[in-house]
Amino acid sequence: MKGAFIKAGAGWLLALAARAADPLAPYLDGKVPEIVREIAVTNAVPGNVALRQVVFKSREDSEIFAAIASPKAPGKHPGLLVLHGGGGCAEVDKAVAWAQRGYVAVAPDLPGIAEPKKLTASKGKWSALKYGEGRWVASPDASASVIFDAVLSAMKSLELLRAQPDVDPARIGVVGISWGGYMTTMVCGLAGERVRAGFAVFGCGFYDLTAQLNGPKSTLGKMPEEERERWLAHLDAGRRAPGMRASFFIAAAANDFFYWPRAVQATLDAIPDEKNHLYAPNANHKVPLPGGTVFPKEASAPFKPTAFQPVPTPSGSKANWLAMEVPYFEYYLKGEGQPLPRVAVEKTGDPRLARFRIDAPLPIARAEVWWAKEDPDVMKRQWQALPAAPAEDGRYEARLPPEAADWFAVASDERPVTVSGDLIHLAAPREAAENGVP
Repeated sequence: MKGAFIKAGAGWLLALAARAADPLAPYLDGKVPEIVREIAVTNAVPGNVALRQVVFKSREDSEIFAAIASPKAPGKHPGLLVLHGGGGCAEVDKAVAWAQRGYVAVAPDLPGIAEPKKLTASKGKWSALKYGEGRWVASPDASASVIFDAVLSAMKSLELLRAQPDVDPARIGVVGISWGGYMTTMVCGLAGERVRAGFAVFGCGFYDLTAQLNGPKSTLGKMPEEERERWLAHLDAGRRAPGMRASFFIAAAANDFFYWPRAVQATLDAIPDEKNHLYAPNANHKVPLPGGTVFPKEASAPFKPTAFQPVPTPSGSKANWLAMEVPYFEYYLKGEGQPLPRVAVEKTGDPRLARFRIDAPLPIARAEVWWAKEDPDVMKRQWQALPAAPAEDGRYEARLPPEAADWFAVASDERPVTVSGDLIHLAAPREAAENGVP
């Protein structure tokens, strides 16, 4: 017991020391990055959108490509930072789609997250690396990791977005998927009040609660303890979440190969202000729920160009990752529409009675509880649905079976959008019996 206490104390001291000198601090100066050159736009762009392609300077040896898509309509517009996932590159199509909805959108390359072979205009030390190389290092400090370069790229892109003459800097949002969802969490945590709303698709923080430390292909687990603590202190988005002032949403998959639900829940718990989320049961890096990744099929009629719109509007997955991103940002950045529902879990004297309340501005089309047995293999967990019976004052209840180890509630409205309650972990049967719980 004494040895365990000493080890825990040593870990705490390592974490404290790691936070003492933040290598990101000198770069987070709020300055707009220098644009070193412009790249001609050769692809077709809808007539109501202006598209610029620029390369800006990040740190000393780094140049970053970013697309800037703007509505041609006059006036100030909300701004949106669009962050690609692992193996991708700047999401130009999505930036254009957001511009058609009335947002100024900036979509940068994120070195360290991107596939280096796709980065034709971004240049830096990562250019000669294979995809995934150089991430899991923090020696002599976290600036040695290519993820550090990704964070700088995202933060400098945020300043570039805020500085656009047709942007209202008080209405800034961030959206991204997977590694880009991690980066959405990181940017919102670092930017504080400079971001009003964030939407992370799958990505979160607390990588020490994900497959990166606990899975069969652990990456953090291969790092020396002191180096791992430095990486987590400065590059883990969960450690940055307490600085978040934006309204924030995480769309998670309950069987995700990378972002495990308990890491998602820990990230939510660390966010001090307004937050919401969903868990998609029996899904891995997908959200097959109303408002999720299931998009309507393309119209069968051929596109007929007009003077106003000479090329097709990006649609489906080319336009956004989840359909419900659109009503989310319409509400938070434009003040239009209605907020998303909220699910609040209520404690009862019976741990097997799942009770929750739904606060919703629109009628609820679906409400249920999903539960699963204990299983260390997150991807293989089988989530089972229980109908939730409506009670009084917007409350719902469901009786959980004795073998349930975890549960969460899911609610969808008629738009459609879907939200969840917190992930609730129940004591194992033996542990519960020892504590006198039936």
